[in-house]
Amino acid sequence: MENHSKYRVVAKAVKHNGLAGEQVYRASYRILDHIGEEIEASTGTNDFVDITSAFNEAFALGHERLRELGVDTVQ
Repeated sequence: MENHSKYRVVAKAVKHNGLAGEQVYRASYRILDHIGEEIEASTGTNDFVDITSAFNEAFALGHERLRELGVDTVQ
């Protein structure tokens, strides 16, 4: 039996130019349902100088949003 209540967070770091023209990264995530359809997407507001921090923030934001929705996740 297939579980239709599972969701997945897809996190990424989006590169853009900061206020002073420097290269920075911003957290972005998408929440997908069990068949890969996008349920929600969001981009953070904080700029990070390193890609790892932006990715970690995106993953954390996505999972926090799933907890607010009260749904299960798949890894």
